Amino acid sequence: MLTRLIQTIRSRLLYKMLIVYSILTLLPLVIVSTTFYVRFDHLLEKNETEAVQQDLSETAGRIDLRLLEIRKRLSELGQQESIRSLLARDARTDSGTPEEDRKRLESAAIDLMQSELEQARNHVGDIIDNIYLISKTGHIYATDARERLQFISAFRLLPFEFKNVPQWAFFTDYKRMACDLKLYAEGAAMGTDTEIGLLILTLDPVKVSSLYASYEERTLYISNSENIILSSTDLSEIGNLLSSVEKEDSLVVKQKSQSADFQYIRLAKVGASTLVKKQALFALAVTLVAWVAVFIATYEILKRITNPIQRLYRLMRKAELEEYQVYDKVKGRDEIAKLCLGYNQLVLRTEEMIVTNYKNELKVREAELKAIRMYINPHFLYNILEYISIISQTPEKARHVPDVVQKLSGIFRYSITPGDIFVPLETELGFVEKYLQIHQYRFGARLQYSIRLPAMFRSAAIPRLLLQPLVENCIIHGIDLLSEGGAIDIEVRQEQYHMVIEIRNPSPLTADAEVNRPSFRGGGARLGLGSGVDNVKDRIRHHFGSGYGLKLTYHDGNVTVKVTIPMQIWQEEQLR
Repeated sequence: MLTRLIQTIRSRLLYKMLIVYSILTLLPLVIVSTTFYVRFDHLLEKNETEAVQQDLSETAGRIDLRLLEIRKRLSELGQQESIRSLLARDARTDSGTPEEDRKRLESAAIDLMQSELEQARNHVGDIIDNIYLISKTGHIYATDARERLQFISAFRLLPFEFKNVPQWAFFTDYKRMACDLKLYAEGAAMGTDTEIGLLILTLDPVKVSSLYASYEERTLYISNSENIILSSTDLSEIGNLLSSVEKEDSLVVKQKSQSADFQYIRLAKVGASTLVKKQALFALAVTLVAWVAVFIATYEILKRITNPIQRLYRLMRKAELEEYQVYDKVKGRDEIAKLCLGYNQLVLRTEEMIVTNYKNELKVREAELKAIRMYINPHFLYNILEYISIISQTPEKARHVPDVVQKLSGIFRYSITPGDIFVPLETELGFVEKYLQIHQYRFGARLQYSIRLPAMFRSAAIPRLLLQPLVENCIIHGIDLLSEGGAIDIEVRQEQYHMVIEIRNPSPLTADAEVNRPSFRGGGARLGLGSGVDNVKDRIRHHFGSGYGLKLTYHDGNVTVKVTIPMQIWQEEQLR
């Protein structure tokens, strides 16, 4: 069934043109719709990216305010007398402070830290987990003694640029973010020997993640400069690299913190929203509707072009059987209409010539009538229509159709115009050139030709349509059989006071013996040259006698047809 459908499409010009033009219409619609969708999606992604960046900047600013406040409070706590007195006492190895004074200092320092913890929670929020005080000797004082520190040595190794300025740790302690402050002896410069202790404040990881609870889970992270996660709604992700939680289809937006050496990372999905997808579906529906409308309109328009050709084709087939019918009710003035009118004139003239020749000049006109009916018959028009069908299949060649039709119309006009039996050689060769030009559209670069007509032979008399059958043989039995094609050369010259017309073309024959066979010399029935050569030979003998005629030779892969006729100047009144 599919094979039958393909054959039907290939055999009908209407279907082929309809498919080509509908595809050419559909492609721009698809390109426009796709470009619109991609462009709109890109703009939407850009806008959403800017919105995500703005939202992250606002969130980062709110969190930074809390972190800055924590640093400020930790710095103030480190300057309290009870804190520094306790650390100074522990730093002295030869301290003789009584036990009661030591306990009093410890109690005062812990009470102060506890008070500061409560005030900080009231002011900053309950994100603060615990406050630790570590003396130089390693003694730890905490607001909650049950909570321990995991990396005490790491806190001691944290670099500090400024004295009495807290530093946020680039690591977590039991998944808690921590702020560290090194304390030095009163009035002493920063140094290992002047260090008296550490003051550390930790944040509750769960409470920290609540600061960005409005975001979807696993869409916002706080990390250090090495992309190690310090805070996340999923505690299991803390300590992992950010790349382990990133997704390929996610947009990653980063915002550097203003209060610490870490950054805020936002993962978001951007792209076509539901509205854009709906618009894309709407555009697709419009595209399909527009294509269907164009398809129907194209079908109706092309029918007006192909139907006359189809009808003309059927009339041609009938004319091959000598059943002549005119194309009635020709509409329009375009090339197709001219072609139909030309066919009508051809049919009417042919019928008229048949009747006239049978009644008045049957014997005298018989050769002329055979030439017209055999070489400028509906079969020739059928072939040309097939050529038009072939070149119409591609937009690059379809633009040549009007020119082909115009040249074909000129050929018919020349062939059916009543009047002289003889015509000027220049006119006859002009007709041959149009015939070759039509075939050039079919063969393209495979067919080349040249016509050399000296000025002295332009007005020479020659029987009408004498050369066309010979040129047709060059194409059918030469160019068409060679995959690489070839060139047809036509040359007019004088030889022993006679006019000689030589037509040369490449041939697939391989030996001179083939040319010298009687069948070749007599018209080529065995070689497939048809009766065209015999007909031309009979016409020459009819008009000029047996001393003139044509000769075929083969040499180096080329066949040469040599026509010899007397030199006569065309005169309209004398040569009728």
